[in-house]
Amino acid sequence: MAAAPPNIAPIGVSPTATWEITNLVYESLVRWDRNMSVQPALAESWDIPDNKTYIFHLRQGVTFHSGKAFDATDVQYSFGLQKSPPPPGTVTSYYPKIASIDVVDKYTVRFNMASPDATFLGYCAWLAYSPIIPNGIYDRANMQISADGTGPFKVTQYVANSHVALERNRSYWRSGYPYLDSITMKVLADEQARFSALTSGAIDGATFSADIAGAASKSTDLVVLSGTTAAYNEMSFKLGGGKPWDDVRVRQAVNHAVNRQEILDKVFGGKGQYTSKIPPNYGNWPVSQDDLKNKYETYDLDTAKKLMSAAGFASGFKVTLQAIATPTQYVQVSEVIKEQLKKINIDVTVQPLEVGTFAKNYQSGNFEWGSTGRGMRGDPSGFFADLDPAGSLYQHIYKGGYENQKLTDLLAQGLQLTDASQRKQLYDQVQDIVLTEWPTLPLVDAVKYQVVRKRVHDMYVSIDATERGLPEVWVS
Repeated sequence: MAAAPPNIAPIGVSPTATWEITNLVYESLVRWDRNMSVQPALAESWDIPDNKTYIFHLRQGVTFHSGKAFDATDVQYSFGLQKSPPPPGTVTSYYPKIASIDVVDKYTVRFNMASPDATFLGYCAWLAYSPIIPNGIYDRANMQISADGTGPFKVTQYVANSHVALERNRSYWRSGYPYLDSITMKVLADEQARFSALTSGAIDGATFSADIAGAASKSTDLVVLSGTTAAYNEMSFKLGGGKPWDDVRVRQAVNHAVNRQEILDKVFGGKGQYTSKIPPNYGNWPVSQDDLKNKYETYDLDTAKKLMSAAGFASGFKVTLQAIATPTQYVQVSEVIKEQLKKINIDVTVQPLEVGTFAKNYQSGNFEWGSTGRGMRGDPSGFFADLDPAGSLYQHIYKGGYENQKLTDLLAQGLQLTDASQRKQLYDQVQDIVLTEWPTLPLVDAVKYQVVRKRVHDMYVSIDATERGLPEVWVS
C-alpha cells in the first residue's frame, strides 16, 4: 500500500487506503463485478414494485467473521449508521433518500424511499459507504482497529502505519472464493522502497508510476497491469463573476485550445484516455473515445481563436490557475495548459496550493480557475453533483454565471428513473450539454499501474482504485 489506512472503520470513512481493507472484509446487499455490472451479494434478489420501494430477499446461511448469523436486523442497523456515522466517520452526500427500513421477516427487508432515488443500487454496489455490519457492534467493539464482516477475508491484525494481516474466510458464501489463504497489506509509502521489495520478492504487488512500470516491464519476473480509474483530471471555472468565463464562447475556445493528447504525452507517459464528466470504463455510461476526440474535445486552434475574437477577447486576458500541489500531476497538467493557452493570448499564472487550502478555496468559490480531479462515484449522477442548483458547490461556483434549465431537469429525472436503458439515454443528453457549453472542463483519465510478481494470476486494476480484485487472485 502506498498510503497507510488511518483506521479500518467500516462506516463513513473516506480514505482510499481504508477502502483497500474494508473492500476485502465487508459486503453490501449487491456488488459490482469487474465490468461494473450489479450482481447479488448479501441479497440474493430484489424487487422494485414502484419507484419508491426496494425489497431485498437476503441470502440465508451467511455468517459474520465472529460467527454471528446474518439477518435483516443487521441490514436495518447498518443503514441506520450509514446515515449518521459514528466517529471517525462523517455524514456523506451519497446516502440514498431512505425514509424508513422495514424488517419484513428474518430474511426480507423493505426500503421505503422519501422520493424516487435511482442511485440506491449503485450506492450499495460501490461498498465504500454501504457495508453491512453485525447489529449493535459499535456498542461492543472498537471498530477503528477491529473488523467483523461477511466478506472473503477477515482481519487478524491491524498495526497502524505498518500493515494489516488478513486470512481467508473459510465460511464465505461464494463457493470456492477466495483462493488465497492469507494476505498481508504492507504500508510502503516510498515508491523506490516498494519497487525494491517487489524485485526482491518481499512483496507480491504494488501500485507504481508510469516510469517505474516501464522499468518493471523489462523484467521477466514481473507483470505490469494497467487500467484507468474514475479519478480523472478536470479544470473548474469559477463562474458568476462576469467576463471572461461567463461567456460560453471563451469556455469553448479554451476547450479547443487544450491539446489533451499533449497532456497525456507530457505528464502521463502517453498512457490514458480523454474523459467526459463520466470517466471512461465506468460501465456503459461514458461518451466514446471517438466522439470525445472527434466531436467534443477536438484540438482546433483556428476555431479557438475565432471564438475568442467573437467574444471580444482576441487580445486575451490574465487568469490565476490554482492547482493541487501534491500529487504533482495537477501542477504539471496546469503548466502544460499554461503553454497551450498562450496561443490564444490567455496569460495563465499557476498557483500550487496544499490540498487542504485548495479544497477550502474550491468549496467556497474563492478561485478563478482550478486544476483538480474527480474520484469514484456509486452512480453516474454523482459526477454531476456540482451542477445541481440545489447543491452548495453550484451556489459557490456557478450561480450567476451558468444556468441551463434543460440540464437541471434532466439531472432531476436521472435520479428518479430506475430503468437502466432510459437512464443511459438521459445521461447521454446530459453529457452532450456539458461537453458543448463547458461549465467545467474534463480533461484526461490517466492509466493506473500495478505490478505483480509472475506467480500472481487474475489481478486487475479496479476502477475504484482499490485492490477489489484480490478475492479472485490465485498464485502458482
